[in-house]
Amino acid sequence: MSEVLDESVECFQDMISQLQGSVDTLKSNSEENNYLTETMLQSRRVFELVPEYDVQRAKLSLIEEVDPVVKTLEEKLRKSLSKMQRELETLQQSCELNELRLNNTHTTGQEGDVDMSSDNLVVMASSTNEELETLKQLKTTKRELELKLAHLQH
Repeated sequence: MSEVLDESVECFQDMISQLQGSVDTLKSNSEENNYLTETMLQSRRVFELVPEYDVQRAKLSLIEEVDPVVKTLEEKLRKSLSKMQRELETLQQSCELNELRLNNTHTTGQEGDVDMSSDNLVVMASSTNEELETLKQLKTTKRELELKLAHLQH
């Protein structure tokens, strides 16, 4: 029985030496891979300080480049906004004048026959706000005088 045990021990020793050879082969072959993973595949972050002068210079050049464009756009928006406000005021006054005309037509009893004479026509494109206000006041005065005249004639 001792022979069987001796043979088993020898087999185990052979296996151990083969396994040790395999481990040594794997170690030597994997050294290149370790070098590759440790050096080339790892990312290294390198931070470099930028001088304050360069940062300020970059900010100034950006401001010089963008600021004129912003100012131009801002001026265009202001002009457009003021133009639209004037148009809105003109349209509101025109609407008021048309409402007054409509009310005048209903109160004087000329519903079927609307007077389109030259004194009722208003050209909005050339009229200023002051002229429109004066025109509104004059038309109101005219209506009042017409009503008084019609009342006196009856």
